[in-house]
Amino acid sequence: MNLSCANPDCKAELKYLRGGRLFLMERRPNVFHMQPRDAAPVKRPVTMRRYFWLCESCSQVYTIQRWTDNGIELASRPMMKRMPTPVPTVGRDWAVPGLVG
Repeated sequence: MNLSCANPDCKAELKYLRGGRLFLMERRPNVFHMQPRDAAPVKRPVTMRRYFWLCESCSQVYTIQRWTDNGIELASRPMMKRMPTPVPTVGRDWAVPGLVG
């Protein structure tokens, strides 16, 4: 099995699971448009499940929103909020790591 990145613009191939993100997506097949109107109701369609993988670089930018008949839909990941960097206090050399006072 040759699994590649789910982003159609990326050609990265899955070699190790330590990089990127793996998504388990579900969808129900759309069989109602294939069924004649006079036919008796058929059993409920089986939910299909499939794994999709985004490589490490794509998974930092995108996430998989949903799986449709036309393929998967990617969505941009929200930018993560950065924690404010503490400002060193002037005159407190002892607070700087590595200095022995």
